[in-house]
Amino acid sequence: MSELSQEIPLYVVNLAGSAERRESMRRQADALGLQLRFFEAVNGRQPHPLFAHVNADKRLARKGRPFRPGEIGCWASHYLLWQQCVDSKRPMIVLEDDIVIEADFSRLLQALPGLPAEIGYFRLHASDDASREWLRFGDQALHRYWQSPMRTLGYYLAPRAAERFLSHAQEWTLPVDDYMDLAWLHGVECLGVKPGVVRDAVFASTIRGEAMPKSEVGLKRTAMREGYRLWLDLRRFLHDLPARLRGPVAVPDLKPGATT
Repeated sequence: MSELSQEIPLYVVNLAGSAERRESMRRQADALGLQLRFFEAVNGRQPHPLFAHVNADKRLARKGRPFRPGEIGCWASHYLLWQQCVDSKRPMIVLEDDIVIEADFSRLLQALPGLPAEIGYFRLHASDDASREWLRFGDQALHRYWQSPMRTLGYYLAPRAAERFLSHAQEWTLPVDDYMDLAWLHGVECLGVKPGVVRDAVFASTIRGEAMPKSEVGLKRTAMREGYRLWLDLRRFLHDLPARLRGPVAVPDLKPGATT
């Protein structure tokens, strides 16, 4: 068992009934000498106090349809892990249970002691979306994304970043992975390691994105949804523009007064 995997907890978000996924993650961990901690995911089909964060009206205006049960279950599960990260006062790695852990995952763990203190969050999967190499720690390269890489397959999280995520998560209107990319709001920059150290596996969906027929959105809601999407793109572009012009720098502190 790797000593590094004992120093930083590796949490796997897993629904109580998803035994096949849990076993898959255990097999991979054993092969790599990792110790996993399984975190029981919130079932979006059952009542939960955190679902009071959902703003149904804003959700319809911004996405044109209500949350699916798996989406709010995913939101609540990650929210609880952010709280745990803050309470524990130590970093963690969060993994979903439908992933493949690459062999280079262990090298990433070995490089973490060299991670600059101002970096509190980065994704563990690589995306083809536009990005720029931002900094290196050990032999790892962190990229800053100019477009949302989406997904929460795996990520590194320190208490400083977890607290910022929590401080602006009073209302849930976007999927949790989209919310995590709103750097101008919470001050946590959209970073990811390249090459990635986790990737998608092939499993039937459980906690998020279960197969459901799409409801008719309608012309008005479609226009509102597309208008909001364009507004988000503009906010992201304006937020990233200084960094695009000056090149890699340390992640800036949160500016007061940011709004969604």
